[in-house]
Amino acid sequence: MSLTDTSEVFVSAEESALNDLVTALCTARPHLLSYGSPAFVPVSDVADTQMPPILFPGTGGIQWHVRFSVPHLDLYDEDAPLPPQLSLGPGQFSVSTKVQICVDCPKDRHDPKDDPHDPHDPHGDHGGDHPNEPDDPRWDDKPGKAENPVCTTIELYAVGHLVGTTFDGQPALGFAVDAVELVDVMPDDLESVLECLIGQMLRAVLTAIRVPVSALRVGAFTLTPTVGPLIDTDRVLARGNL
Repeated sequence: MSLTDTSEVFVSAEESALNDLVTALCTARPHLLSYGSPAFVPVSDVADTQMPPILFPGTGGIQWHVRFSVPHLDLYDEDAPLPPQLSLGPGQFSVSTKVQICVDCPKDRHDPKDDPHDPHDPHGDHGGDHPNEPDDPRWDDKPGKAENPVCTTIELYAVGHLVGTTFDGQPALGFAVDAVELVDVMPDDLESVLECLIGQMLRAVLTAIRVPVSALRVGAFTLTPTVGPLIDTDRVLARGNL
């Protein structure tokens, strides 16, 4: 059987080329990986996407920020180690990334006379910078800076499969998540809650990352996929017509 089978054209992209395309897309459009409320993201721009605060009575809205690192893909068969809870099957990809989650924790506002510490005491507790405050100069340069950002970074793995989608009206490769696993989170019930929460975020982020089929070189021709995208050993392939 020929590579094209019953189609006119067969194209494929190696795993390294697909990662290069994803990295280029995320580097050109970092807002696909970064989302936050106005205290962290006063306005949507190329770097960040603004979203509303989390509404909760008595808070005025909880300010937050979530940022993923550029995801790295491993196409079946498995080359990059996975946590034991995950396995990479035929036709699947794995993705590894890190997610930074920040919330703004404003200090309680109270009468200074109620403060038991001498304001001139160098050993007094006056708040200061939180040890987990992120080193992100962008927040210093923007109005509405978070008052007391507290952050954590979590390592994240997932497995999924490719789907056909569109990008600017043209055929594209999309990424669907099947399972998510966090690393070194205890206790187990907290890990389950965070996997549910962060898994939904990761699915949304990967939905926004779409690789145009035109990026898979077909010379001067335009490919209309009829089969695929599919994952073969360490490569993506598709068949279609011109």
